[in-house]
Amino acid sequence: MRQNAVSRRTVVVGAIMGLAAVGLAGCRGAQWYPSDISPDEYVLRGVITQKERLVARYQATIAAGEGPTDLLRTLLADHERHLTALRERLPAGAEPDGAAAPEPSGSPADPVPDPVPETALSVAALRVAESTAAGARGRQLGEVSEASLAQLLASVGACEAGHALLLAQV
Repeated sequence: MRQNAVSRRTVVVGAIMGLAAVGLAGCRGAQWYPSDISPDEYVLRGVITQKERLVARYQATIAAGEGPTDLLRTLLADHERHLTALRERLPAGAEPDGAAAPEPSGSPADPVPDPVPETALSVAALRVAESTAAGARGRQLGEVSEASLAQLLASVGACEAGHALLLAQV
Protein backbone atom coordinates (compact mmCIF):
# COMPACT_ATOMS: atom_id res chain seq x y z
CA MET A 1 0.00 0.00 0.00
CA ARG A 2 1.24 3.47 -0.88
CA GLN A 3 2.10 5.96 1.86
CA ASN A 4 0.33 8.96 0.27
CA ALA A 5 -2.82 7.09 -0.75
CA VAL A 6 -6.13 7.98 0.86
CA SER A 7 -7.79 5.04 2.53
CA ARG A 8 -11.19 3.82 1.42
CA ARG A 9 -12.54 4.51 4.93
CA THR A 10 -11.43 8.16 4.69
CA VAL A 11 -13.19 8.57 1.34
CA VAL A 12 -16.44 7.03 2.64
CA VAL A 13 -16.43 9.09 5.85
CA GLY A 14 -15.63 12.23 3.87
CA ALA A 15 -18.47 11.58 1.45
CA ILE A 16 -20.94 11.01 4.28
CA MET A 17 -19.81 14.16 6.05
CA GLY A 18 -20.07 16.15 2.81
CA LEU A 19 -23.59 14.92 2.11
CA ALA A 20 -24.61 15.67 5.70
CA ALA A 21 -23.23 19.20 5.42
CA VAL A 22 -25.08 19.81 2.14
CA GLY A 23 -28.30 18.40 3.59
CA LEU A 24 -28.11 20.48 6.74
CA ALA A 25 -27.21 23.65 4.83
CA GLY A 26 -30.54 23.49 2.97
CA CYS A 27 -32.58 22.83 6.12
CA ARG A 28 -33.83 26.03 7.65
CA GLY A 29 -36.82 24.68 9.58
CA ALA A 30 -39.95 26.83 9.40
CA GLN A 31 -38.08 29.43 7.36
CA TRP A 32 -37.84 27.26 4.24
CA TYR A 33 -40.68 28.98 2.36
CA PRO A 34 -39.57 32.44 1.18
CA SER A 35 -42.89 34.18 1.83
CA ASP A 36 -45.03 35.49 4.64
CA ILE A 37 -47.85 33.23 3.47
CA SER A 38 -47.81 29.46 3.21
CA PRO A 39 -48.21 27.60 -0.08
CA ASP A 40 -51.71 26.52 1.03
CA GLU A 41 -52.69 30.12 1.78
CA TYR A 42 -51.31 31.19 -1.59
CA VAL A 43 -53.59 28.67 -3.36
CA LEU A 44 -56.51 29.69 -1.13
CA ARG A 45 -56.06 33.36 -2.00
CA GLY A 46 -56.04 32.48 -5.70
CA VAL A 47 -59.26 30.49 -5.36
CA ILE A 48 -60.89 33.39 -3.48
CA THR A 49 -59.90 35.79 -6.26
CA GLN A 50 -61.34 33.45 -8.89
CA LYS A 51 -64.57 33.08 -6.90
CA GLU A 52 -64.91 36.86 -6.52
CA ARG A 53 -64.63 37.21 -10.29
CA LEU A 54 -67.25 34.51 -10.89
CA VAL A 55 -69.64 36.13 -8.38
CA ALA A 56 -69.21 39.49 -10.17
CA ARG A 57 -69.95 37.84 -13.51
CA TYR A 58 -73.14 36.28 -12.19
CA GLN A 59 -74.23 39.57 -10.62
CA ALA A 60 -73.72 41.42 -13.93
CA THR A 61 -75.66 38.77 -15.85
CA ILE A 62 -78.55 38.77 -13.38
CA ALA A 63 -78.66 42.59 -13.29
CA ALA A 64 -78.96 42.63 -17.09
CA GLY A 65 -81.83 40.13 -16.98
CA GLU A 66 -79.96 37.63 -19.15
CA GLY A 67 -80.75 33.92 -19.01
CA PRO A 68 -82.88 31.98 -16.55
CA THR A 69 -82.83 34.38 -13.61
CA ASP A 70 -84.00 31.91 -10.95
CA LEU A 71 -81.31 29.39 -11.87
CA LEU A 72 -78.63 32.07 -12.03
CA ARG A 73 -79.63 33.39 -8.58
CA THR A 74 -79.41 29.87 -7.17
CA LEU A 75 -75.95 29.36 -8.66
CA LEU A 76 -74.86 32.81 -7.44
CA ALA A 77 -75.97 31.91 -3.92
CA ASP A 78 -73.85 28.73 -4.11
CA HIS A 79 -70.81 30.77 -5.14
CA GLU A 80 -71.38 33.27 -2.34
CA ARG A 81 -71.51 30.39 0.18
CA HIS A 82 -68.30 28.98 -1.32
CA LEU A 83 -66.65 32.38 -1.01
CA THR A 84 -67.67 32.64 2.64
CA ALA A 85 -66.30 29.15 3.42
CA LEU A 86 -63.04 29.92 1.60
CA ARG A 87 -62.57 33.24 3.38
CA GLU A 88 -63.12 31.52 6.73
CA ARG A 89 -60.07 29.35 5.95
CA LEU A 90 -57.76 32.37 5.79
CA PRO A 91 -55.46 32.62 8.83
CA ALA A 92 -56.42 34.99 11.63
CA GLY A 93 -55.50 38.55 10.76
CA ALA A 94 -55.34 37.89 7.01
CA GLU A 95 -57.10 40.32 4.74
CA PRO A 96 -60.33 38.71 3.49
CA ASP A 97 -60.22 40.53 0.15
CA GLY A 98 -57.22 38.56 -1.08
CA ALA A 99 -54.62 41.23 -0.25
CA ALA A 100 -51.47 39.67 1.12
CA ALA A 101 -48.90 41.00 3.49
CA PRO A 102 -45.86 42.47 1.76
CA GLU A 103 -43.57 39.71 0.59
CA PRO A 104 -39.82 39.58 0.27
CA SER A 105 -38.33 39.71 -3.19
CA GLY A 106 -38.14 36.43 -5.03
CA SER A 107 -41.35 35.07 -3.50
CA PRO A 108 -44.53 34.38 -5.43
CA ALA A 109 -46.91 37.30 -5.82
CA ASP A 110 -50.66 37.07 -5.27
CA PRO A 111 -52.62 36.25 -8.39
CA VAL A 112 -53.62 39.40 -10.24
CA PRO A 113 -56.97 38.88 -11.91
CA ASP A 114 -57.99 40.21 -15.27
CA PRO A 115 -60.65 42.90 -15.03
CA VAL A 116 -64.13 41.51 -14.46
CA PRO A 117 -66.38 42.35 -17.41
CA GLU A 118 -69.11 44.80 -16.51
CA THR A 119 -71.35 43.47 -19.24
CA ALA A 120 -73.61 40.49 -18.86
CA LEU A 121 -72.35 37.12 -20.05
CA SER A 122 -74.33 34.58 -21.98
CA VAL A 123 -75.37 31.34 -20.33
CA ALA A 124 -72.86 29.57 -22.58
CA ALA A 125 -70.06 31.85 -21.35
CA LEU A 126 -71.05 31.18 -17.73
CA ARG A 127 -70.99 27.45 -18.46
CA VAL A 128 -67.45 27.76 -19.81
CA ALA A 129 -66.44 29.78 -16.74
CA GLU A 130 -67.90 27.08 -14.46
CA SER A 131 -66.16 24.28 -16.37
CA THR A 132 -62.87 26.16 -16.26
CA ALA A 133 -63.24 26.78 -12.53
CA ALA A 134 -64.01 23.10 -11.87
CA GLY A 135 -60.89 22.09 -13.81
CA ALA A 136 -58.78 24.57 -11.86
CA ARG A 137 -59.96 23.09 -8.56
CA GLY A 138 -58.71 19.68 -9.66
CA ARG A 139 -55.26 21.09 -10.38
CA GLN A 140 -55.23 23.07 -7.13
CA LEU A 141 -55.87 19.90 -5.13
CA GLY A 142 -52.36 18.76 -5.98
CA GLU A 143 -50.91 22.04 -4.73
CA VAL A 144 -52.25 21.98 -1.17
CA SER A 145 -50.96 19.94 1.74
CA GLU A 146 -53.76 20.37 4.27
CA ALA A 147 -56.35 17.61 3.88
CA SER A 148 -59.33 19.70 5.00
CA LEU A 149 -58.49 22.43 2.49
CA ALA A 150 -58.18 19.81 -0.26
CA GLN A 151 -61.59 18.45 0.71
CA LEU A 152 -63.11 21.94 0.56
CA LEU A 153 -61.56 22.57 -2.87
CA ALA A 154 -62.84 19.20 -4.12
CA SER A 155 -66.35 20.00 -2.90
CA VAL A 156 -66.30 23.44 -4.51
CA GLY A 157 -65.00 21.96 -7.77
CA ALA A 158 -67.72 19.30 -7.79
CA CYS A 159 -70.35 21.99 -7.29
CA GLU A 160 -68.89 24.04 -10.14
CA ALA A 161 -68.99 20.98 -12.41
CA GLY A 162 -72.64 20.54 -11.46
CA HIS A 163 -73.30 24.19 -12.30
CA ALA A 164 -71.75 23.70 -15.73
CA LEU A 165 -74.05 20.74 -16.32
CA LEU A 166 -77.12 22.72 -15.25
CA LEU A 167 -76.15 25.60 -17.52
CA ALA A 168 -75.62 23.22 -20.42
CA GLN A 169 -79.22 22.03 -20.05
CA VAL A 170 -80.67 25.55 -20.43
